[in-house]
Amino acid sequence: MKTKFSLYAKHIVLCLAFLFLPYAFTSTNTVFSLPHLYTNAHDRIYLFIYCTLLGFFYFNYYYLIPKLYFSDKKLLYYVIIIVFLLFFLWISTVLVHPSRNFLDFEYHSGKFPVHPKPFDPRFPPPPHGSNPMSFEFNGGPPTQYGHTTLVYLIGVVSSLLFAITGRLQSVEKEKVKSELAFLKAQINPHFLFNTLNSIYALALKKDDRTPDAVVQLSELMRYIMTNSNDEVIELSKEINYINNYISLQKTRLGNTVNINYSVIGITSGKVITPLILISFIENAFKHGVNPDQTSEIYIKIDIEEEILTLYVSNRKTFSVQSDSGIGLQNTIERLKLVYPNKHALMIEDSAEKYIVNLSVKIR
Repeated sequence: MKTKFSLYAKHIVLCLAFLFLPYAFTSTNTVFSLPHLYTNAHDRIYLFIYCTLLGFFYFNYYYLIPKLYFSDKKLLYYVIIIVFLLFFLWISTVLVHPSRNFLDFEYHSGKFPVHPKPFDPRFPPPPHGSNPMSFEFNGGPPTQYGHTTLVYLIGVVSSLLFAITGRLQSVEKEKVKSELAFLKAQINPHFLFNTLNSIYALALKKDDRTPDAVVQLSELMRYIMTNSNDEVIELSKEINYINNYISLQKTRLGNTVNINYSVIGITSGKVITPLILISFIENAFKHGVNPDQTSEIYIKIDIEEEILTLYVSNRKTFSVQSDSGIGLQNTIERLKLVYPNKHALMIEDSAEKYIVNLSVKIR
């Protein structure tokens, strides 16, 4: 809501600035002069012309460019632009000089038509002997038609630039969404396979904790299927998912691993991208657990205002892993896409330990 209000406010300010443009730097040596709409017909005419040009700007931006320029009908678009330019030149002629015909000026020895309108210091006529259709400045302000043409072309070019820039940004956003969807499609099966391996290990031992592990697995899968496609999710739900995952690992591993897990800070009222933390935690269990020896895994999540810090440390077990680590690599790529310039990731990969220190600016 706040973003839309800010956008509307910007449009209103820019429109007002454009409408008052003719009254800035006037020929009366003043920087700005307010229009006299009630007493000065010339002011009313110029205000009407500028309102019409402003309306065409939005018509061009929201209709002509999407329907013609972006639809490979550029020739038709350029023809319409030229037609509208001639229309604005004609209407400015009719309004400013009602007695003159835009296509049939009366010239006498290269001068303006007889019976010109009284001199207006705010909008002086072109120099004596010059052509009212001339676009030359001659050291002074532009002529009537040169000024209208200049403003019109600036409006057309700026609307084209805005539309092309917006289209490029839209394409970039769609590209990012497609990349994220692809990465999630890889991560979700990755979680499923690893968790099923945990359940399978319990089933082979005919462990009484197998039913509880199945329930925990169902909770994990429900979270993935319900929330993994959301852009953001409540931080409390993401932490609850991590809790379930660690409980499942404790059930599977028993006393063979010492897990030091803690969450510090307030989770309510904050959101985070789903499944952005779990890969680092899962990686510690994949590479830091050996059934033949006591393993140690340290996990700490610290939430302080808008900064979430994840610290994961595990001692390497030197066991042969069949997994290629695709889940962890995809999560690192997701961080770059979802939190550009809003995260800091430090990984210490030594001979004996693997340490992850991640800081993310959340909302």
